[in-house]
Amino acid sequence: MTLKEAYKILGASKHDDDREIKAKYKKLLILYHPDSDPTRKRNPEDDDKIRQVIEAYKKIKEYEGEPYFDTYEFTWDAFENKAAFSERNIYVQFKMYDEELPLSKMARGRFVWDPDMEEFKLFSKSVLEACKDIMTDYSARLTPDKVKEIFHLMMQEYVLPADAARKIGNKVREDRDTEVFAFNGFVKENPADPKASAPTIGEPLNIFLREDRAVVEEIVTGKVLGSVSFDEDELYYVVLPLLEDPKVQTHASITKVEKSRRFGNRMNVVIELMIPKDLKDVAVSNERQIKRSLL
Repeated sequence: MTLKEAYKILGASKHDDDREIKAKYKKLLILYHPDSDPTRKRNPEDDDKIRQVIEAYKKIKEYEGEPYFDTYEFTWDAFENKAAFSERNIYVQFKMYDEELPLSKMARGRFVWDPDMEEFKLFSKSVLEACKDIMTDYSARLTPDKVKEIFHLMMQEYVLPADAARKIGNKVREDRDTEVFAFNGFVKENPADPKASAPTIGEPLNIFLREDRAVVEEIVTGKVLGSVSFDEDELYYVVLPLLEDPKVQTHASITKVEKSRRFGNRMNVVIELMIPKDLKDVAVSNERQIKRSLL
């Protein structure tokens, strides 16, 4: 096998870093594993594809001058938060000829969310299932507010914000000690506010947490422009906790203004998080709060 063939088999390129290459390698192992989809008829060629994937990954590691230690073992190797209140299922959904196959249950445990391996929508689905299961076990009423409260507490146990930010953020620069990642959000102005003035593109903003929402304000006037929303739900569990971390410096600015008479201006903002390279996440346990909410 040539190096070019190895990259082609993994769907990778020389421009991918080690993390990206390993993620693609792991996903292919999962795809061709006999337990990946019990509803799919086993293809005899899958075993040969597994062999090729392993050989390709080994070839690339040898080219990079690193020893190959990985053995083919079907395990979910994300970090496990032993202090999490409950186990949860890990789901993966494969596609064949652009058709989505039924969900495959790959593992169960107290695994944190790994953006490289698990789609956020499937991650949140698994946590919601676990939330409803424990509420049933504790004979708690499944009211929308109670489900939402416990669900958010459980989500916090399964997300490592700094680790996730490094994987899903847009890395814009770095120095010896810090990496800077950018995330996009938006603020909607109140259309009924007659005093609202047109914001300036590129204007720097203060950003801070208030009642679990990211709030932006003008630096000079101190005028609060509103709370930041995200199109990607995962950012609420990644960006907001880091805004609260004193070791992480933050900047925000306006990138675009979309005007609407009916709905008011939508200000697109970019949030930059300066994360120290030595910052390590500490897994949390919300057991006390969850039990209190279950009563």
